[in-house]
Amino acid sequence: MKHDNTESTFVKHVPCDSCGSRDNAALYADGSTWCFGCETYTSGSPSDDSPKPSSKVSGLLEGDYVSLPKRKLTEATCRKFGYTVGKHKGQPVQIATYKDDAGRPVAQKIRTRDKKFSIVGDAKAMTLFGQNLWTTGKKLVICEGEMDTMSCSQIQGHKWPTVGIPNGVSSAKKALLNSFDFLMNFEEIILMFDNDTAGIEAAEACAEVLPVGRVKIAKLPHKDVNECLVAGDQSAVITAIFKAKDFRPDGIMSASELRSEISKADSMSPIQFPYTRLNEMTRGLQVPSLITLCAGSGTGKSTLVREIAYKCHTDGFKVGMMMLEETTKRTAQGLVGLHMNKNIVLDPEASSAEDIEAAYDDLLKDQEFFLFDHFGSTSLDTIINRIHYMKHALGCEVIFLDHISILLSGLTGEVQDERRLTDSIVHRLRTECVQQLGICLVLVSHLRRPSGDQGHEMGARVSLSHLRSSHSIAQLSDLCLALQVDSEDPTSGVRDIIVLKSRWTGEVGPAGSVRYDRSTGRLLEASAAADCPF
Repeated sequence: MKHDNTESTFVKHVPCDSCGSRDNAALYADGSTWCFGCETYTSGSPSDDSPKPSSKVSGLLEGDYVSLPKRKLTEATCRKFGYTVGKHKGQPVQIATYKDDAGRPVAQKIRTRDKKFSIVGDAKAMTLFGQNLWTTGKKLVICEGEMDTMSCSQIQGHKWPTVGIPNGVSSAKKALLNSFDFLMNFEEIILMFDNDTAGIEAAEACAEVLPVGRVKIAKLPHKDVNECLVAGDQSAVITAIFKAKDFRPDGIMSASELRSEISKADSMSPIQFPYTRLNEMTRGLQVPSLITLCAGSGTGKSTLVREIAYKCHTDGFKVGMMMLEETTKRTAQGLVGLHMNKNIVLDPEASSAEDIEAAYDDLLKDQEFFLFDHFGSTSLDTIINRIHYMKHALGCEVIFLDHISILLSGLTGEVQDERRLTDSIVHRLRTECVQQLGICLVLVSHLRRPSGDQGHEMGARVSLSHLRSSHSIAQLSDLCLALQVDSEDPTSGVRDIIVLKSRWTGEVGPAGSVRYDRSTGRLLEASAAADCPF
């Protein structure tokens, strides 16, 4: 059926009186409704009690909902996705309205008759086309653009959530990363891009940034989804959805391909620790790898993390820091303090605000540090998603997670067995972050208190068996390092670095000593600290 609706702002989903569905009907600002289930339209007129339309972004166009016969798209489908026809600069255009999660229009993609595109409104606020229509589900189909998105949704009766890339496949990966949290609400993510070289390559590139095992790639017999619809081959789209193949990244090779490599000695990693003897014993921070740092309470773990992160950053490597026990401001202050050789955290009078800001600018003049502002959100899924984003969107090569006990405390209410919970956390960090992303993940772990009266903070020797909760931390780590307090003088500020495990070299034992200087906030090699002029 066809009807006019000049005041067509979507307000919310409501029950349908005709078919009895709970939320298949859409209520619009003029009081009219349209049921996408039984396709029943009811007219309405605004009144004082009618819902008012959301505020509009300046510059957005008004258009009419009509069917698109050449594309075989119904008016109901266009209405569902906010796709209208109108005029722009005196020329007839088609208008794809992009909305935020609350259903508020934020931008419009304008298509002219000669297939030229432009955007009005807030382009930076654009999500995936149709993203506002869905929240969760088993299958999510992602198409290249608006026409294919609407075609795919119409073909399968709007049963499975379907969204579209807003600006073509060249920016598809970025668009998916910007909507990463939304994508993680679906069990299967099916990429249904155009059946051409650009579409195939883009689908594989996008699949690389999504969790292995969740993403599939569909193959169409025609160029795109709308071409299937126009050709009357709707069944091909349904078949493509159900026969979409799991994406599996490259990585399988024959042993014979390594013949020319086996005689070459492993070189020192370009990513180095700030300590000479530790680099000699470990060959630096290898990529990919899982490195665990452990020590007793209050013995300097977080300070060691900042020293290593600062070294990686100043050597030109992109660093991500997820410091779950402190604010991003505290982390930034600590890094700037290292850069200034002044403990501006403990001594606010150590430097002027102008000098601190100048040092901050100098620290970040070549590249950024990337910090996780957790706001108390420390669920494992959130942490893993943010690590994926730091790698794929920001290019981080080394990511620090301080510490695993925060993740445990957030989940122990659901699972009482702390050992099994730790096993699960470390296994997921290893497989879904280190292995899939090819990063160096530096994990901080607390120690359980050793038997006897002497704790680690008073100089008790550290061993792998002291790692809290589970042996999986040691088993799945490539490198385990400990800070050990000087047992003869626990208050001296001297810490011994102990290599507890090294999968790369097999060399374990003492790896030099460091000394904490309260006035500078630095944790430097003991010999360097003694000669330090600060």
